Amino acid sequence: MAVNQKLALFALLGLCILCDLALCQQQQQQQQQASNNSDSDSDLTESRTFGHHFMRRISFALIPGAFVVGVITTLLAALTVVSIKGLGVGVILLVLAIGQMLSRALPVQAAAAYSAVPAPVPVVYSHSHTQQPVWLEKEW
Repeated sequence: MAVNQKLALFALLGLCILCDLALCQQQQQQQQQASNNSDSDSDLTESRTFGHHFMRRISFALIPGAFVVGVITTLLAALTVVSIKGLGVGVILLVLAIGQMLSRALPVQAAAAYSAVPAPVPVVYSHSHTQQPVWLEKEW
């Protein structure tokens, strides 16, 4: 996604430069026609904004601008990754909390159904081999 944004930014910048150059050429042609009509050389001047100096200034500003766009894109990508990670942890904790609430709510019904059935086999309880074993019944 960041590559698409960079390409769109450079395409927009290039389109602006082309439009500025086209307007500059059109103004120069109009000035030449006006100077040819008036036969005056004082009317023929180069534009300070969109002339040769504009291309020089924009070439100096292009590299720092691209650097700033790259830094901002990198920071936004890192922020997105951290946000998605936080969202994932939040969703996991939410699922665990809902499961815990359900597990606390459901065993009441399950315990009532399970306690009605007696244990089929008694449990043998003994501390050592010398004593007699004690037979216990399960009571759950």
